[in-house]
Amino acid sequence: MALIVEYMSGGNLRRLLLDVDIVLHMNLRLRMSSEIANGISFLHNISEKHRLVHGDLKPDNILLTKDLQCKVADFGGAKIVKYTMSTTTGAEVTQGQMTRAYAAPERLLTRRKPKPKKEQDTYSFGVIIHGILSRELPLEQFSSEAEYLEAVKEGERPDTEAIDTLKDHSSHEGDLAIIDCLVSVMTTCWQQNPDSRPNMIVIRDELSDLLNQQSPQEIQRSVVAALENIELFLPSERSQKTILLRQFNPSTGTFNISKNEKVIF
Repeated sequence: MALIVEYMSGGNLRRLLLDVDIVLHMNLRLRMSSEIANGISFLHNISEKHRLVHGDLKPDNILLTKDLQCKVADFGGAKIVKYTMSTTTGAEVTQGQMTRAYAAPERLLTRRKPKPKKEQDTYSFGVIIHGILSRELPLEQFSSEAEYLEAVKEGERPDTEAIDTLKDHSSHEGDLAIIDCLVSVMTTCWQQNPDSRPNMIVIRDELSDLLNQQSPQEIQRSVVAALENIELFLPSERSQKTILLRQFNPSTGTFNISKNEKVIF
């Protein structure tokens, strides 16, 4: 058995954001934010009675195509939950994967296995937006992860100094409008009270509306500018010596290849 998935040569969002040599214009940051919101809102509204809660949203789990389009990935901690108006029903579920730096405060405050809720994904999206704007990790200004987590429990959030600097150095009216919109989305999504966080459909529509006001040609130019300093993870060239994938042997946990053959992944 095998699972065939799209090859994402752009790597992940974390790698892109932390490489300051890569130019990221605001309209491209808006497009990335809109695409992520679109993916999350789809998960939260699979059907009228079910939704999928990702449970471990973070830049590492946002993969990029060769054109830097964002796709939500890594569903190892995802859970299917049922709708009953605005609450979640069903038996207690096992706690899936979570990265504490992006986890909602209610997940950090209890030692019990919390039920998966879409509001937890919404919080994580807010922290991702912080990274898209600041190009920093959320615990950048804290001396340790423990200090950061305690601050989050008390209602504090990652420092926005880098975002303020970004705004101060942006003179283009369109860029300022994008920053203001993303900051508003960020602060709304990471509110301490889960009930105060918006539905991701609302966020998706807000970002989509602003994205539709941008010039597609300008966004494409921003993609080209970013790609000038990014190394794509390209598959093996046809000229390279490769071999066909051999049959997998479950008993040995290896592929049946001879010792003289070389596999290039």
